[in-house]
Amino acid sequence: MDTGYDYITPEFLNLIFFQRKNIVIYPYLDLKHLHSLEIFAVGYNIVDLDATVINNIIDILEHESYNSYSQNPTMFFISNVKNTQLQKIINLDSIHCIININENLDDFPIVGNNFVVYNKKNKKFRNFHKKKNIDFSFETWLIKSSQNQSVLHDKIIKIKSIGTKLFAELNQNADNKKFIQILSEYEKKYWDKIIQFTENYYEVKFPKLPRVRVTLNSDKEELVDEHVKEYELIIKSNPNIAGIFVKNLHEYRSRKVNPANLELMELFSPRRLYCYLRKHHWDQGIPDDFIQEWINMEITHYPITESDKNDFLTLFSKLNIPNNNIEFPKIREELILSPSDDTAKKPKNDELTGENKTHTTIPSVQDFPLFKQWIFNKLDQIETQLKSLKS
Repeated sequence: MDTGYDYITPEFLNLIFFQRKNIVIYPYLDLKHLHSLEIFAVGYNIVDLDATVINNIIDILEHESYNSYSQNPTMFFISNVKNTQLQKIINLDSIHCIININENLDDFPIVGNNFVVYNKKNKKFRNFHKKKNIDFSFETWLIKSSQNQSVLHDKIIKIKSIGTKLFAELNQNADNKKFIQILSEYEKKYWDKIIQFTENYYEVKFPKLPRVRVTLNSDKEELVDEHVKEYELIIKSNPNIAGIFVKNLHEYRSRKVNPANLELMELFSPRRLYCYLRKHHWDQGIPDDFIQEWINMEITHYPITESDKNDFLTLFSKLNIPNNNIEFPKIREELILSPSDDTAKKPKNDELTGENKTHTTIPSVQDFPLFKQWIFNKLDQIETQLKSLKS
């Protein structure tokens, strides 16, 4: 039993939207299921034609194809076509259509490559499966990352908008930097598909752009670029600095980034998230306000030491981050409360002397970093006492 969802596939998205091919589906398909393919016909005016009620369908197609005054081309959804009519339609130039034919087309001769025939019974394309090395990763990602058909339709419209911007810049003789700026909203491995759509829809040719070309299964490969190297430098620099950095990354994402723009791995992988931010938000470098929050340790209130400060400065030097305007918080001296050898040897029930009490005055909770450090040191002191009693 057919459903409209059977035709929401990467292959149909590729053929109709990116390659701008005409589709012939056989045998009979319910009209509402045929129209599920409208989701891929972004940028077209949709016209329905029923071959059983229109005698001069070829004349109409010819006239509409060459005499349309609309800014958008016409996409015809033609139902109940016969073999003799199909042969005449295939011979027409500049036609854009999706056709359903009731008759068997297993032996029907298909001339040229503008029409792709699909057998809905065995779910196979007659003259498309022979093509090799077609990467469907972009189409697959678009479909799988869409919660419903409305979301998918919006994503396809967005790609059409990007193509329109590229075409406009091409008419202005823009340089490659402008094209790259427009395309930068998407990963480089998807640029070829967007350019393919633009070239086919507007019938133009784009110059070669410096971009990453990928093979099949490339969606599993990760780009190794300067942003990954930056991230690795940060993570390997200092455990405290690195830990705070990752927390700040996710805090920034929750406040500044629309989660709908992120892939699943970018939501949870700090390295992928960092690369996304560097490409789409921080293309000029890590912003000063983020760096200042990072140094201030505002999330964890960790009191940085002189050693931490030196590690920060070394890291900034490697990342080419100027530190002239960076304000480091007051460096706190480490509070050493380790018990003396004499104290460690005292009996279990001995009380602290007045002198020891002066050295263990509890800091104000208002100075939370110092208070927290005091707690940790106190726990260390207790642990040492317990170990000495067991010896």
